[in-house]
Amino acid sequence: MTFPVCLAALAFVWPLLGAALVMSLNTPRSRDVAVWMAGIGCALAVAVFLFPATGAAGWDDDPVQRAGRVMLAFGLLLSVLESATIPNRLLRGLPHISTALAGLACVTPDPIVGLGILEASLAYGVFVFSRPAGQAMAGWALLRTGSVGIFLVLAGLLLPAGQPPSGLMLACGIVMLAGLTPFGQPWREENDTLLFLPFAGAALLLAMRLRPHGGEAFETALMAAGLASVWLTACAGRSDNGKHMRLFRTFPSALALIAVGAKADVAALLFLSGWCLAGGSRSERLWAARALACFPPGAPFVGCLLLLSVMSDWSWFFTVLTIAGILCAIVRTVPVQEGAALFWPHDAAGRVACTVLIVTGFLVPLAMMLGAF
Repeated sequence: MTFPVCLAALAFVWPLLGAALVMSLNTPRSRDVAVWMAGIGCALAVAVFLFPATGAAGWDDDPVQRAGRVMLAFGLLLSVLESATIPNRLLRGLPHISTALAGLACVTPDPIVGLGILEASLAYGVFVFSRPAGQAMAGWALLRTGSVGIFLVLAGLLLPAGQPPSGLMLACGIVMLAGLTPFGQPWREENDTLLFLPFAGAALLLAMRLRPHGGEAFETALMAAGLASVWLTACAGRSDNGKHMRLFRTFPSALALIAVGAKADVAALLFLSGWCLAGGSRSERLWAARALACFPPGAPFVGCLLLLSVMSDWSWFFTVLTIAGILCAIVRTVPVQEGAALFWPHDAAGRVACTVLIVTGFLVPLAMMLGAF
């Protein structure tokens, strides 16, 4: 067994080791250990990207997929940094387990096996959420929506490849798994992001692998669903209590699905980084809202430029609609306030997120010019 294969295997197992260690410790020490384990996991994910297990059977050597798993690892680090001391041992280890299962789902050679792993991740997360009294119905709603998406994808895989029915079934399932507004599961609690940030990220990465089976109908349906979600966010407008930001949480996922449909995988990767680092409950913060709205110099801004350049060669009509939807969503949703918090947050987690987003926005185009993607 070569060194890259050992490194890749360690990177996938590491979050599970982190979950076991964090859940076995006392509450006061668990958060510090979780931060260290997540940080080492990020280093391992970056090492796997730089030293891929190319040529080894059963390992995915697509650079976009490897970079996507790096974003999942940094999303785990952000979740751990933001989480206070959690007395519940199962909830404490949930982000590590969900990230590990999401990474395994993306690397499996057979997408059907990956969907089964995602279903296991969803079932475990629902079990953790529904254990407190009075949460059974909420847990059932989460499991039902995610399971419907998985079964739709499975049904599309069973149909003949490249045909419109299979493409539409696959697209509907992926849209539900990604939690796209208004088709997916709404975010109920802040702790839900511990499960759904890596879950939705894995769904986006799986969508790239399902594209050859879905064909043109799959690509068109993804673009239509993403565009509809963007315009729904734009038309929702503002509200005095800030609830309008709930729709804005899935804004990067909508743009990422449009990019997958347009075969702009690098742009989808940049939107995925925005989802992992600024999405979910972080979207209500000023710096995160600007990052999700594709303000420079973050990675989503570069992704938006790449997406529009690819879409202009495919359809000017879709390009104009996408630009108008993005601009309307920014104007009507992003808070209009001034201050340093808009650009540089005061908390450690926000600083890490902003740094990674800016570095990713500069390094990914450089890697494209050097032929890494």
